[in-house]
Amino acid sequence: MKFWKLIPVVLLCVLTSCKDSLTTDLDNRTVAEGYYDSAQKIEQAVVGGYVDLRRALLANYAWLMYGEARTGDLTVTVNYQQAVATQKLTSDDRYVKQLTDWGYFYDVIKDANDLLNIINKADASILNNNQRNLFKGEALALKSSAYFYLARIWGDIPSAEKSNFGVRLSNQDAVKMAAAWALEAKGLLPWMLINDDGIESVSLTNIRFNKTAATSLLAQEQLWLGNGQNAYDVLNNTFTAATADSLSAFGLSVGADRRTEIPQNPLDEKVVRMPLERFNTIYPTGDTRRNMFNISTADNTATLIISNKDMLELLPLREINLLFAEAAWRGGHLSEAKTYLIKAAAGAKEDYSTLSETTFADALLTERRRMLPGTGQRVFDLIRFGKVSTFIPVFTEADVQNGAAYWPLSANSLKGNSLSQNSYWLSKN
Repeated sequence: MKFWKLIPVVLLCVLTSCKDSLTTDLDNRTVAEGYYDSAQKIEQAVVGGYVDLRRALLANYAWLMYGEARTGDLTVTVNYQQAVATQKLTSDDRYVKQLTDWGYFYDVIKDANDLLNIINKADASILNNNQRNLFKGEALALKSSAYFYLARIWGDIPSAEKSNFGVRLSNQDAVKMAAAWALEAKGLLPWMLINDDGIESVSLTNIRFNKTAATSLLAQEQLWLGNGQNAYDVLNNTFTAATADSLSAFGLSVGADRRTEIPQNPLDEKVVRMPLERFNTIYPTGDTRRNMFNISTADNTATLIISNKDMLELLPLREINLLFAEAAWRGGHLSEAKTYLIKAAAGAKEDYSTLSETTFADALLTERRRMLPGTGQRVFDLIRFGKVSTFIPVFTEADVQNGAAYWPLSANSLKGNSLSQNSYWLSKN
């Protein structure tokens, strides 16, 4: 059963004035004072955060435009795909302009902060301890995820926190904040969520933040910060033999949305494809991961086989060994790193047992490319591994240093804060 059928979708109210928001296009979400007088109503507010996260990532296929569509690994059959793939991100195309606006991500943050206020005011007659921990953990994870996306897409960003609202955050400072919230969420969230009948639900767990997802998110953030050992400790201390049967993927529930720019089937094979030439480069003959795709020689394309079309995976279980491999390698544990990479790369033709410190990075980046298509992580990986100009050759290393890897800021995003367009995209205006 889909999450949206289990819980009524009522969007989160806005508890403060519009001037406290970093988007100028908020829905009308005002509700009466004292509305949140039950756990069910507070859970409706939780759902509002997921709705906005879905909109942030799916509007105009944003998660792919920020990821594999930008590098050409996947193509989306929309008119603005070419502008994105050729790095014309200051194009006058209205869809490209929408992609440069970060409003939905700040809606998620506002949802989370308002939700935390609601939870803090709710007494024991409204929320029991398990409900309080779950909803708080979800709010913190949503906020962490939104800041992490913002920092990886745009670089330096403004804070939306009451204590330093509008203050410019460096990319690293933003991710440090995100990691602190993810760590707190990890301690609060359960491995499995319970449905309305009091039964553990795999389908519900897969579309709401859980302990597996918060741990993976935290590890990703620590790796972005260059803290390999921290990431390794987080993974090693949480994903143990005792918890092996408790792990769950995390993604977004998909389906109808009143906003027409939100695709209902985001990886539809009629829309999202991999050029066959690129497919054969990434997955050489003999690599069994070719079975993840349907291949059409008539169309010269390969399309992803999606086992669960009710959700879009963002943090799949198949990434965990890749995270372990990177964390171990960056933490100075090459032997263990190779073991994890070999596990992750089951089906590869290459022999990864002979990798050295200098060859490990390229092998890991190759396997992340092979194992995570459709998750939107490709450009983030290239930034983290320092390989942007290698795989997006229109950019020189100087371009990357001047901010080319990050997206330009929309006119709306530049209003009301101290940020300015980074030097690379400023020169393209």
